[in-house]
Amino acid sequence: MTAFNIEALSEVIAACEATAVEASDAFSRAFDQKIQLKLGEGSELSVDADLTDWKVPGLAIVLNVESEAALILISQSSGILPDWYTDPDPTGESKLATLGQELGMTLLPEEFMAMEFQVQATDDLATACQNGAPGESPAKLSLQLEIDGTEHEALMVWPLTKPADVFQAEATPPEAVTEEVKEAPAKPAAPAPSPSPQPTATRPRIGSYSELPSFGRSLLQIEVPIRVILAAKKMKVNDIVNVGVGTIIQFDKSCEDTLDVEIGRQKIAEGEAVKIGDKFGVRVTSITMPEERYIALKARKRVR
Repeated sequence: MTAFNIEALSEVIAACEATAVEASDAFSRAFDQKIQLKLGEGSELSVDADLTDWKVPGLAIVLNVESEAALILISQSSGILPDWYTDPDPTGESKLATLGQELGMTLLPEEFMAMEFQVQATDDLATACQNGAPGESPAKLSLQLEIDGTEHEALMVWPLTKPADVFQAEATPPEAVTEEVKEAPAKPAAPAPSPSPQPTATRPRIGSYSELPSFGRSLLQIEVPIRVILAAKKMKVNDIVNVGVGTIIQFDKSCEDTLDVEIGRQKIAEGEAVKIGDKFGVRVTSITMPEERYIALKARKRVR
């Protein structure tokens, strides 16, 4: 199997060329303007030299491939990012999330298809990339995003060995902490509290896939069947027996209606059909909440 580094450069370029139209549409929908994707040069990444010009604010898109990730950098100075990208409302968040999902399916080969993604603004794209710890023999690929005949460069880098650290916050300098401790007034000793039950510890929040315990990661690797239902109807057994080659079964569902997405015979979402390269896909348009089930509790009769 090809390693997810410079060895996979030709495969990544082939995947980008095959799905350039779909990726262009993804950028256009997210940024509300017509964008055409073209490929630039690809080569091995030199962290010190190649990231010098990326010490600027912009949008970072992390595409998680198991324990590693690819990173797409788009600078604010390029002029293609919408004004709301630093503080998106729910609609903007949905657009960025959809962009990350679609780029994970289009810009990477099938064997390295991204299962998770993060899209977030950052004050320093170069630092974000360095926080992610580029792995051995990293690669880069220039992505040219053309708007009205003008090309704006984005950069895709892989692999990152610590994708969970890309957006890590800067820690408070130790000197500042020491100074705050010195200036804090001394408080009188409080009386010993009476024994009381200890509060339940708050469960730490999991920020990414890599922070899950091993059993949790194993659980998420279980494959479950997912089905997309075009339409369904009930037919008489006599009609089913007469079904043969060339038979047309008519459904009451309109061709413009949404498709049902099921997992384990349970409907979880609705979506619309999309084309991804030469393959079929579904863009989820709404999530279906699980059906609530209630069990009636009957009062037990008292025996005297």
